[in-house]
Amino acid sequence: MDATQGKLQKSLARFKERISNGSYYEAQQTMRAIINRHVNSGNYGSAVELLYQSSKILMEFKRYDEACDLLLYMIEVFEKENKSVDEFKAHDLSKLIELINVIPDEDPNILNLAKEVSKFAVKKSGSEGGFPALSFVIGSKLYYSGSVDQINASEHYLLVSGTPESLQMLVDLEFGAYLLDQPNTFGTYLARMVIPYVTFGNLKLARKSVVDMISKLKESDRSGLFSFQQSGDLQILELGTDTDLQDCYGLVNFLQLLIEVCERANSENAANFKLLVNRYFQLLERNNLALKVNAIGESYFGVSIVQKSANMLQEMMSGLLGGGK
Repeated sequence: MDATQGKLQKSLARFKERISNGSYYEAQQTMRAIINRHVNSGNYGSAVELLYQSSKILMEFKRYDEACDLLLYMIEVFEKENKSVDEFKAHDLSKLIELINVIPDEDPNILNLAKEVSKFAVKKSGSEGGFPALSFVIGSKLYYSGSVDQINASEHYLLVSGTPESLQMLVDLEFGAYLLDQPNTFGTYLARMVIPYVTFGNLKLARKSVVDMISKLKESDRSGLFSFQQSGDLQILELGTDTDLQDCYGLVNFLQLLIEVCERANSENAANFKLLVNRYFQLLERNNLALKVNAIGESYFGVSIVQKSANMLQEMMSGLLGGGK
């Protein structure tokens, strides 16, 4: 053990002794002061190690408020250290995941911690999805929290994690919410999974979400309202005379066709995407999905369906000047 490691171990031993004696506040403040010195001298590795080990000690004694405070400080140190993404993933990501995993699902700190950690992860990774494994842990914590607000907040993290396990949680979450809503909202809850999955490029889970949601629908007491016809891999709903369900049927059909078209994404297939969206455009607008689907078109096919609004100031000046050129 070198001199630096020896000093770190002594600091941690004293910290644990104070915690054991119930001097939580004093122990935490002393540790923060030691960590501050390492941060100010640019010794980020030692600072992270102290934060990691002291957080674990606090969690052993179920002092989750203090542990979460140090965990948030660790995020600040990661930002100052500014390692490359590969270095961070190799050396530090697992520490973050491990610590969050230990916090009880029902702990009130989880929601704020989720927001701060996610903000850091998106910035660090350069991706809207952040780090999938980290998103999954956060989403799982929120999902099992028992709090309605936190369960609802879990949706985003589970979606961006992109794992089969998170899909099953989402299907249970969305279908459970659907059963508390009107029968004609099935397409809306299905879209809450399909559109993000397609946007993130996860077409496999987009298709699986359709299969699983329809399977649950067929097993529910609402199955009689939906008559599916198998057409290849698609389960199509025939548009009938029930005006209350027309939009729902159309949306379920559209979402499946959207996945089909995006699975064949190339410039030659852009015309098929336009044809599909134009056919369902009014339906998409009624369900506030037009802009999201348009973004998918730009990403997959390099085409835009939604007309860009003109510059409002330009329009106003044109009006004031009599509309002349």
